Amino acid sequence: MIAVTGATGTVGRELVRLLVEQGERPRVLTRDVSLTRRVFGAGVDYAYADLDRPDTLPAALAGAERVFLLTPATSRQPAREQHLVAAAVTAGVGHIVKTSVFRADETSPLGIARQHGQTEELIARTRLDWTFLRPVFFMQNLTGQVLNGEIVSAAGAGRVAMVDARDVAAAAAAVLTNPASGGRVYTLTGPQAVTFDEVAELVSSIGAADCVHRQVAPQQVRDAMLRSGAERWFASDMARLHTMLAEGYEEAVTSDVSWLTGRRGRRLSAFLEDMLATPETGRGTRQFVASGARAAS
Repeated sequence: MIAVTGATGTVGRELVRLLVEQGERPRVLTRDVSLTRRVFGAGVDYAYADLDRPDTLPAALAGAERVFLLTPATSRQPAREQHLVAAAVTAGVGHIVKTSVFRADETSPLGIARQHGQTEELIARTRLDWTFLRPVFFMQNLTGQVLNGEIVSAAGAGRVAMVDARDVAAAAAAVLTNPASGGRVYTLTGPQAVTFDEVAELVSSIGAADCVHRQVAPQQVRDAMLRSGAERWFASDMARLHTMLAEGYEEAVTSDVSWLTGRRGRRLSAFLEDMLATPETGRGTRQFVASGARAAS
């Protein structure tokens, strides 16, 4: 049995759909069973679990053979993931698949990468089989900006190998249903690296209205994130990440999506066509988000 955390997020929701489509009956771990049941219906099992309360986890993980671990980017993330990992070891889970971030490392200049690196190191020290999925910038982070006709960034002319969160979910589903592919770190990217100027041009060419890329200073990214309610450390991280994107931090393209799923990842044009066909997906999206960690939550 596969237990899934983060099931109502961008990646998690698609992952649950794919698992059910493939004949699995995943167990969704949630703090609000009634709400989550309204999202997924009768095709999955449900277990109450609060990652801030370790005592709720043994029952939620009882009988689980594989666990998908994804938690929101907050200051509580390390503790929550430590609680889940400890409970998974005690419950006799065989394989844990963790969605991490690009270049997760405890020495990274990005706090979010240090947090994920800390959990990866913790998992690697256990007896659990593991797989770490490290996506780069999510295409879904563009949604609100594209629909507003203005992409705002401090990334300059830096190229980013943006990945569709649906491909991240497909990669996770592939590993969870074929645990033999574990014991590896996968960097998940799209099939091309683009600048934000090119994104705006592409939107204008396929959309109903013009779109522009407005470049701002990193401090403006931080201020916008703070106004949107982000924690101070995360807002600073996003400003720093924009500067790193400008320097080519996430420009490398990998074949890991196709290696895991058997098909090439979606191109940005295909994602934008899907998004513009269903514009309601953009409602409520923060303007300055530039990290897969936020979209994944």
